[in-house]
Amino acid sequence: MRILTRILRTIWGAWHLLWFVITVILFAPVHILLAPIFGEKAAKFLLFMTYRFAAYFILIPSLHFIKNHGREKIDKNRSYMVVGNHVSNLDFYVNPHTAPVYIRVLVKQELAKLPLFGSVMKSIAVPVERGNKQSGKKGLAKLKEKLDLGYSIFIYPEGTRNLTENHLREFKAGAFKMAIECQIPILVTTIANARQLNDLRVSLFDCRPGIVHVYWDEAIETKGMTLDDVPRLMEMTKEIMTKNILKHQS
Repeated sequence: MRILTRILRTIWGAWHLLWFVITVILFAPVHILLAPIFGEKAAKFLLFMTYRFAAYFILIPSLHFIKNHGREKIDKNRSYMVVGNHVSNLDFYVNPHTAPVYIRVLVKQELAKLPLFGSVMKSIAVPVERGNKQSGKKGLAKLKEKLDLGYSIFIYPEGTRNLTENHLREFKAGAFKMAIECQIPILVTTIANARQLNDLRVSLFDCRPGIVHVYWDEAIETKGMTLDDVPRLMEMTKEIMTKNILKHQS
């Protein structure tokens, strides 16, 4: 029975990834045409097309349905440093799709170089080069520019997908330092049952249909904090994410 379940989940995972690729192919031309011509003026439209609309093209065929928890706590008129856990292939579009505010995702520079997908990333995300101090300064300047335009910034503090047996990987301090430097609140979101639906520890293609439970907690204010408060801010965020994950532990 376990072998049959594994085979079925692998087939479903391949179907899910196929629809992801098809969606990128369908929507990338919109970004390629509009982004160079209209620039920032087209940004919110492109964000809507990608995160609010195109995400349905991936979610519905693979029978993934979203249950949001706590979005009513969020002030939609503020800018935030949004942080989320990262364990599955679902995260990258479920997080911004469910966000109650317009966000720009911080992504690795390498992603912006990929054919088609890279064009999408350049128009809706903020590509940065890791491990480069000069690039880091430029990245921070870009983030502040987006915040001034009313966007929120989304970062995975774990840095990469969590393939360990732990609920969370060790956090990197970057997101929390930037939140304090910009004096904006930390907004924590958690996809609580991602591993039950898409367990990358098993296989890239492991997947099954189901309800994706996404939690949004009250923002953590950073006004008055200094960089000495970064460890405490990181620990508070970990506790919130862990609490939400444990609610759906299989």
